[in-house]
Amino acid sequence: MNKFTIVHISDPQLTTAEPQYHQQLPPTAKLQRIFDDVLAHDLRPDLVVVGGDLLQEGTSQDYAWLRQYLAQQAKRLGAPVNVILGDGDDREAFNTGYLEQAHQPYYAYKQMYQNMDFYFLDSKWEPNKEAGWLDRQQLDWLNKNLHLAPRRRAFIFLHHPLDAPALHSMRYALLQNNRELLAILHGHNIGGIFAGHLHFDASYLVDLNIPVTAVGSASTYIDCQDPNRHEVHDGCSYNVITIQRGMASVTHQPLYLGQTIIDTIDVNSTGFVKHRPRLTLSKRAAGPSM
Repeated sequence: MNKFTIVHISDPQLTTAEPQYHQQLPPTAKLQRIFDDVLAHDLRPDLVVVGGDLLQEGTSQDYAWLRQYLAQQAKRLGAPVNVILGDGDDREAFNTGYLEQAHQPYYAYKQMYQNMDFYFLDSKWEPNKEAGWLDRQQLDWLNKNLHLAPRRRAFIFLHHPLDAPALHSMRYALLQNNRELLAILHGHNIGGIFAGHLHFDASYLVDLNIPVTAVGSASTYIDCQDPNRHEVHDGCSYNVITIQRGMASVTHQPLYLGQTIIDTIDVNSTGFVKHRPRLTLSKRAAGPSM
């Protein structure tokens, strides 16, 4: 297997209005700095993934602009740019402006590169919910596709990280149905899970042998050492994932970290969300694909 390089970016939180926090650089300039850094260091990625929270309060026109902007960057880098949805994205605006399609319940798709399968999942839950959720139909679609190619090495991208001992105080923000996802992945040839959402880097194992890597944010860094009071800093970073012979290694690329606290986030309850939907059996194991 030839070396395969992925640039992983998450949480750019682009906006046409004033940024949510007082940032030294606007979010668009930070994202551009990442693309420029990839070119400056001649990384030559085979794929770029922008892993959710694409826009902040984005309209369909904003998502249409984003599609054009990312197409321009893809041409500069000579690599496709894939996106997934995060909790901050507007699904209907994304469907209309970015996909130019009618309503669909989720945006999940599979792509094949060399002898590897890449799955891009949609963990956005309901509007105004920070936590992540994968519905039954999407899980069935994933399960079906994994069984169709049991020997191929599979890599999973989604916005929300899975639970881990070091993240117990952040369960309110993580993927809420970890067990159901891991039950599907168990026994398959999974090379890694890649997420974002935390606004800081994290690496750990789930199900004993599946590596999970959460990439830092393209827009801010959030210090969550105090479980009930998080400190927000201006920041910008991305990861480079290198896959060779089915093994993935990740390097962190920090571009900027402000020392000043620009905002704080108060957290009342740190546990899992209390009222989660039931995963009922679906009649069809199919979903939209790219």
